[in-house]
Amino acid sequence: MNLNVVSPEGTIYQDTVDEISLPTPKGEITILPHHISLFTKMSSGLVSIRKGSRENIIATVGGFVEVSDGNVTILSDHLIKAENIQAARAQEAKKRAEETMRKRESDVDFAMAEKELQKAIMELHVADKMKKKQKYQ
Repeated sequence: MNLNVVSPEGTIYQDTVDEISLPTPKGEITILPHHISLFTKMSSGLVSIRKGSRENIIATVGGFVEVSDGNVTILSDHLIKAENIQAARAQEAKKRAEETMRKRESDVDFAMAEKELQKAIMELHVADKMKKKQKYQ
């Protein structure tokens, strides 16, 4: 099946794949070839993409997935490939967001900081998971 993963920055991943697992508000789902048509909201979490024996991990902070006629499209405001995550940078972003939220200078600043905090936490979670995965390989 064809997969296209898109964020406001552009296409993050595009390929023919065998399996996609992703988080939804009702739990994780796995999409295989010949899956029924589907349009659903995604939750923050890890998107696992399998092609043969290879697995790619992408962190997402919500979004949507559409499955139709052998094509899968994932849309999200924030997507980042696991190999592109820099833990130190994510930790700094987390601290900045927490500080901005503590100050609570305006509702807009608070909302933006809250979104940045979600992104940083997700990136740190993925970085930790990948670190553990490499440890056992």
